[in-house]
Amino acid sequence: MQFFINIIEYLLSSKKTLVYTAVKQQDYYKIISRLEAVRMKYRVSITTANNSATRGGPHSDLGKVYKIYVKKHDESKALKTINAKSD
Repeated sequence: MQFFINIIEYLLSSKKTLVYTAVKQQDYYKIISRLEAVRMKYRVSITTANNSATRGGPHSDLGKVYKIYVKKHDESKALKTINAKSD
């Protein structure tokens, strides 16, 4: 399964660049809302090692990794937006 995930990420990365990786859903939503506020298009890859045997159960946020990608020419703007101080 990991093999297919690596292939998909490779194909995606040829047109997009990774700008943020989050392990908490709260951080994921915070970053996505910042990108949406400036109308930036993005893609998200969510990988999980979670199963029912993992602590927290099948509906837990444990083990999830959110990778946020933008177009290569939007990378600078995305990083400025992500790292901007919020009031």
